[in-house]
Amino acid sequence: MKILILNPPNENTLSEFSDEKSDEYIETDDFGKFPPLGALYVLSYLEQYTRGHDLFFKDCVAENVTHSGLRDYIDLIRPDVVGITSFTHSLIDVMMSAKTVRELNPAVHLCLGGHHPIAFPFEAAQLKEFDTIVVGEGEIAFTQLINAIEQKKIYTDIRGVYTKDTIKKCKGNEYKKDSRFLHKVCVPPAYIEDINSIPPPNREYIKHINYQSIVGVSSRLATMISSRGCPFRCTFCDVPLKQYRKRDIKLVVDEIEFCLKMGYDEMHFYDDLFNITPERVIQFCDEIKRRDLRFKWDFRGRVDRVTFNSLKRFKEAGGRMISFGIETGTDEGLKELKKGFKSEQAREVLKWCRDLGIITIADYMIGLPSEKSAQDIKANINQLITYDPDYAQFAILSLYPNTEIYEQAIRKGLIKSGKWNEWVMDPSADFEIDHWNEFLSTPDLVRLQRLAYRKFYLRPKIIFRSLLRITSFYELKTKIRGALKVIGIRFNVKIF
Repeated sequence: MKILILNPPNENTLSEFSDEKSDEYIETDDFGKFPPLGALYVLSYLEQYTRGHDLFFKDCVAENVTHSGLRDYIDLIRPDVVGITSFTHSLIDVMMSAKTVRELNPAVHLCLGGHHPIAFPFEAAQLKEFDTIVVGEGEIAFTQLINAIEQKKIYTDIRGVYTKDTIKKCKGNEYKKDSRFLHKVCVPPAYIEDINSIPPPNREYIKHINYQSIVGVSSRLATMISSRGCPFRCTFCDVPLKQYRKRDIKLVVDEIEFCLKMGYDEMHFYDDLFNITPERVIQFCDEIKRRDLRFKWDFRGRVDRVTFNSLKRFKEAGGRMISFGIETGTDEGLKELKKGFKSEQAREVLKWCRDLGIITIADYMIGLPSEKSAQDIKANINQLITYDPDYAQFAILSLYPNTEIYEQAIRKGLIKSGKWNEWVMDPSADFEIDHWNEFLSTPDLVRLQRLAYRKFYLRPKIIFRSLLRITSFYELKTKIRGALKVIGIRFNVKIF
């Protein structure tokens, strides 16, 4: 069979704000283009544990493939099975892609995977273009599905695989909550206990694509994970996997060595939580030093899970940058979000990084329940500036389903319950993500967000630092566009 794993185009991704506000809003996620690791893992597992299939992978986002271009590609390869990875906010493009595939080959088997089916399993299974969905980790489940399709066997007993009919058995039945998952996971999902048993992504499928990060140093960027899951319970987060599972450090460094041989020279760790303990970071750095590997790397982490020594070892092993979820500058706000650390810890860790020459990104949010006025938000912005990170992202708190803060907003009457469930059954562009508007309106929050970017980035030392670190034409263009938006200049033409 011809099997295609597809990351669909992103031409119709849900906007945080409606059109009349979007000109003012500054996106926080244009930090580059990264491989869809989950889809690549599924493909590698399929490659290792099946035989005789023609396997294809298409990353429409990174390759700038439009829906028209996707139609041409599908018409060219004529796949028998298509697995589409998904996030809920990209559901319009997912459905458009599925319809294209179905129109060109009515007999194709379409399977929906990724984050969306685990967030909305009942609704996802009813989407008429799809034959099956995979809820949870897809490597084993999708491979078993392919084997069953090939052998014309029943596949409805595969854990995590559902159809519009079989999932009805779960409706109304009390699913015994599994502490390995977010409490909102409401059907038995596919799960892999031993993640060391999963082969690493086969980057031969993407070696022609130059993935890069605006804050990176190379156009030969590889992303990877050293773990799965995050055990913390932040109220705004909908990461479904709560059980933290570690890959063997030697296997991770083996993967790094293979990437270096392929010509990659920068590694970005995309774990939900890389630094579960300082000791693990040190062990990882020791293995890199033992093999005398030279490359730049970064990770996303928590300020309460590092020590000065672990940061020092990180720097010595080629570590360049860390992205920290700071979120807010008050202990009241951190407690409300269940972050599990104090504001002074964030200040201390960012100072350690500055002393060691480690670049830092502070992920920050405004519009929290604890911020009852514009003055509260401005005070939090000023607090972050005193932490002196190298980069900052200021997001406006979005209320996503399956999160504790979303349920809090429903109880307060701030948002409508079931709004997302209705939309995902019939996705259209006419939808706006909710925010915590108990004290401040959305236009007020958008203005305060732009103020935050101005106050942070329009400082002489930040401008000077930023100019010194520009390493690519792509980065230069993106920073110019960001600067123009920060100072309030609108533009409708391409730069350069």
